[in-house]
Amino acid sequence: MASPLDLVLLGPAPPYRGGIADTQVHFAKALQKQKKNVELWTFTTLYPSLLFPGKTQFSTEIIEPSVHIHRKIHAFFPLHWKNIAQELNEMSPKIVVFRYWTPYLALCWSGIAKHLDPKIKRIALVDNWLPHEAKPWDNWFNRKLSKRMDAFSCLSEAVKKEIETHTEKPVWGKMHPISQNLPPKIDQVKARKTLGLNTDDDYLLFFGLIRPYKGLDLLIEALASLSNKKLLIVGECYENTKKYTRLIQRLKLEERVIFENRFVNVNEATQYFSAATAVVLPYKSATQSGVLSMAYHYTVPLIVTNHPGISQPVKNDETGIVCAPSTSAVAEAIKKLDSSQEIEKFKKNMEDSKNNYCWENYTKEWIAFASKE
Repeated sequence: MASPLDLVLLGPAPPYRGGIADTQVHFAKALQKQKKNVELWTFTTLYPSLLFPGKTQFSTEIIEPSVHIHRKIHAFFPLHWKNIAQELNEMSPKIVVFRYWTPYLALCWSGIAKHLDPKIKRIALVDNWLPHEAKPWDNWFNRKLSKRMDAFSCLSEAVKKEIETHTEKPVWGKMHPISQNLPPKIDQVKARKTLGLNTDDDYLLFFGLIRPYKGLDLLIEALASLSNKKLLIVGECYENTKKYTRLIQRLKLEERVIFENRFVNVNEATQYFSAATAVVLPYKSATQSGVLSMAYHYTVPLIVTNHPGISQPVKNDETGIVCAPSTSAVAEAIKKLDSSQEIEKFKKNMEDSKNNYCWENYTKEWIAFASKE
């Protein structure tokens, strides 16, 4: 006889690609280790093809069979949402978790939540509450979702504070955990040789999807005043790539910038993080970042801008340098990192801090929060 279902996590999961899909799997596996019976329900259709800014929504990587993943949800077909709720009611999980990173999903999630049995607890797991690229209707969508949730959880203290200003319902948040199934760091020289890089050069890494709020332009402009640095840009551009290629050309940085405008798998990511001297997050706005937790895993010192969601752990753990989101400030922060003594200190502090951000600790605290009446 099957054990009762404890939780259903709604949101992206393989075959959908990206950090949010990956963390859904990590969270489900961490819940399983806490003896919870969990299922992942993901989308049959998430974005209309015309609205998706990238090359593909899907990954070709193999799904681990230890987590039950079911493709069920159509994100923009309202007649389907009540059926999903009815199916959930028949399975009667104790908690349904709604992964929320964009106001686009507010109608879908609230449409499902309003038809759930009142005995089922509804908890949002929020990546972003106030979008980086704000629209006039964002608050209306957030209020609509908030009306249907019993509680909110999130992946940074900064997001927690944002949600608390918009609702009186319980909110809990902690830094984005470090993925526990990432490959180990490899030798820096070996990683550079594998990638065809000069083993003696000093490489900065900008990693992840490229969007206006992430401040890649600030980093490229800062590089122009740093003749001894090279830059690895690794991630798919969700805006016009010419904005950056023309900037690189105008500043005559073609020989010092390697631009991999594509989504890379976890093994390639390991090579780039292992090859880098520092990871730079020059974000113009930010609430949390999975890139920060990857830098911790690979013990690569950080340079981040002074937004609480990404700067707080760096300050608290002394794992890098915090600066203002401007070209000159980013350049000065990179110069400060030149000391090998500083770099080794930051690496050691990362090693000492890693266990504070494991999925096991996050999940134990999340369960305690979710179990409160």
